[in-house]
Amino acid sequence: MQRDYIARGIKVKQVAVFYLDEFYKTMFRWFELNHYDLQEREYRQSVDPKGKHLEIRWYSEKKIDDYIKFIIEIDFLILGLQDIVVEKEGGVKSKTNKGAIEMRFHAYLLKDYEDKWSKTAFAQFLRAVYDKYIIRNRMETYEDQLSEELQSVIAEAKSFLSLHKFWNLF
Repeated sequence: MQRDYIARGIKVKQVAVFYLDEFYKTMFRWFELNHYDLQEREYRQSVDPKGKHLEIRWYSEKKIDDYIKFIIEIDFLILGLQDIVVEKEGGVKSKTNKGAIEMRFHAYLLKDYEDKWSKTAFAQFLRAVYDKYIIRNRMETYEDQLSEELQSVIAEAKSFLSLHKFWNLF
């Protein structure tokens, strides 16, 4: 198995008022619509006087063919999460959340994910030749595609956090 990173540790950070449940669903839905298998590998929660603190780790993969998978990982850190009430247009009160959210995105191509080409030195040599000469152009196309998908999921997160701003806080 070999990882070819497209991006490591791209950070999105914001202190915001947002619906955590809706944000979670929106992000999950993006992976579903883009045909990724998503796993929540870690979920830790602690509470102190400043609010809840959450650490969440997502791992997603999309099988491209028998040799390549796209991998996108997201590490969420949410600090000081509190339940609050906001007043929307028309005086309607609504419960929501407030806190600092930081996400770190990682994306890479996982090559030879079944380790078929790693068992012997000769097989590794053949894989290197295959990568460098036979599928080189296809790999560049895959890298571009994964980069676009990464930018799309980052844009989805930023869009959600920016769209859900409330001004009349209690």
